[in-house]
Amino acid sequence: MIDQKNTIIGVVLGVALVFILGMLIPFVGYIIALIVASIVVGYLVNNSIKTGAMHGTLVGFLTGVIFILIIYAYHAFSKEVVGGLILIYLILVPIFTLLGFGGGIIGAVIKARQQKGSLPDEVPEPENSKKDEEKNG
Repeated sequence: MIDQKNTIIGVVLGVALVFILGMLIPFVGYIIALIVASIVVGYLVNNSIKTGAMHGTLVGFLTGVIFILIIYAYHAFSKEVVGGLILIYLILVPIFTLLGFGGGIIGAVIKARQQKGSLPDEVPEPENSKKDEEKNG
């Protein structure tokens, strides 16, 4: 299940950090910003490594798409920049997605280590669904 609140927090944080750190440190700033945003989301989700990775990937993908759309709007939706933006899109979005994946895993591991628990691979099923299965079956 996707935690929409934490995903939106991560996307907003990711877009803001990508622009701020992207201006300060041109190429490395994008990487740092996206990893930080994904770690935050992986930490906030806190269900398992899989959900941390899934949410981090989603944050990376959405941050990349929004970043490209903002650049396109900044250039006044010009036809001259569309070709370059498509090329940038095909390069940046997979990179942002993979960075988000890694950051989500790191955030989930940090949260699990902080709680001194094991790292669950599977998301535990809610207790309500087990009770419903017993009633139906």
